[in-house]
Amino acid sequence: MTHTTTDRIRPIARRFAARPDAVALLAAALLFLVGAQIALVFKVPSWGNDEPAHTGYVASLAAGHLPTIDTDIVDDPARFPGTAEELQGWDAAHGDIWTANHPPLFHLAMVPVWWALHDVNQSGMIITMRLANTLGFAAWLYLVGALARELVPRRPAVAALAVVVAAAPTLVLRSAFFQNDGWASASAVLLLLTTVRLLRRGATTPRVALAAAAGTVAAGTRAQGVLLVALCSVVLLVVLARRSGWRPDGWKRALVVSGVVGAVPAAAWAWFYVRNYRLYGDVTGQDALLEKFDRVPVTEWHRIDNIPGLTEPTLATPILIGVFLVLVPIALVRSVRRHGARLDAVWILLAVHALVTLQSLVTFMQAGGGFHDRYLMQVMPLLATAVAVGMLEVGRWVRARTPGTVAAERRDWWVATAWASVLLVWLAGAVAWLEDYYVFSRQETSPVDGPVPDAMVAVAVGLGVALVTVMVGRARALDRRDDVDRPAELLEPVEDDRRAFILS
Repeated sequence: MTHTTTDRIRPIARRFAARPDAVALLAAALLFLVGAQIALVFKVPSWGNDEPAHTGYVASLAAGHLPTIDTDIVDDPARFPGTAEELQGWDAAHGDIWTANHPPLFHLAMVPVWWALHDVNQSGMIITMRLANTLGFAAWLYLVGALARELVPRRPAVAALAVVVAAAPTLVLRSAFFQNDGWASASAVLLLLTTVRLLRRGATTPRVALAAAAGTVAAGTRAQGVLLVALCSVVLLVVLARRSGWRPDGWKRALVVSGVVGAVPAAAWAWFYVRNYRLYGDVTGQDALLEKFDRVPVTEWHRIDNIPGLTEPTLATPILIGVFLVLVPIALVRSVRRHGARLDAVWILLAVHALVTLQSLVTFMQAGGGFHDRYLMQVMPLLATAVAVGMLEVGRWVRARTPGTVAAERRDWWVATAWASVLLVWLAGAVAWLEDYYVFSRQETSPVDGPVPDAMVAVAVGLGVALVTVMVGRARALDRRDDVDRPAELLEPVEDDRRAFILS
């Protein structure tokens, strides 16, 4: 019986390992299990992760009201049996729904959970909402891998390693709480991925529709999505019109594609951002929130340690920060020297989006706002891909290979496997420390006890081992192949697909 079962499992495992997205699937499942385990054991609610405000947002929508940042979280403590005192806050500002500046799409999706559980099991209700966000984080991580494969298609080890890079310890920790970042970032990366495919493979009706849908979810979940929708629409208009030679029919087609991608989200959510402007003086409500919480601007370098939340993610990602500062520039310079600098619409789109995001984040912190690495989730495909390329640059120091050959790809997989092993061990240690410090040292009991949380950790460890095993398998498979010259693909962009684009 056992032998027969093993014979059945092995072909399935081999087919799964052969999938180009096998590493991304395993990493997404690992993140979900770790995030879910933390969601089950962390006390309810988590003030540091804005859970009372998000819960109040859902409660207000369930009652038929769209809240403002001055709406009470608990207008009737009897509606919150068991945790009314915790949800009321310790001052006037923390007694309000300060997250009401966010568009309501994710919170609307949680209203059925409120209706089903708020009178039955409030802790279970918030944990369920936490898991919805955790699932969004897992989808986001998978999509990071998908976009990385589009950016560097001829170096599959880069995309596999980029997924592991993106699973930073503090991001895995934050995936465990009731926030809107998971699905906001997943939809934003899906919009980027679809835009890349529109630019490289041509515009078709399904791709345009998917881009419009992703943009609608992104803009309806966080304000960052509005910026991305606008940027993707402009890039699509300019690039597609240019490829047509600026002919009138090309302009019309470009206007249709970019118009649909931009107009559908605008039609769905422009009213909310207009409302924000009327209520708070800007479309995001940022200044009103900074004033509400009496944040002090940070205008001098020696006060940088006063920025809330900056220390933790910095200390949790020293390996990635070091690689980004040292190895990525080396890889970039080497690529430019070898192939020259070539402009590509896809890389320009990602670079401009990253620069605008970083500029807005720096401005926010200077004004007194806090830092959270989840603010960088939408630009993570570019950052993680660049870091992965930098990490693989180490392989060139050990053994030079002709780019584009089987030997070079084999070297990439072995180096990627080594880095992934280091990062996964670091992830396990960092998450264990963070969980001990933020969870078990600060609470005597957990919402969910018993074997389930521990079993999730055990399965997550197994998935980490399986992930490394898949990468080793890819390298060993190449050991059995002869070297064959292929077109090289380093950090430089892929040539645009110049095929005509049509709506069909």
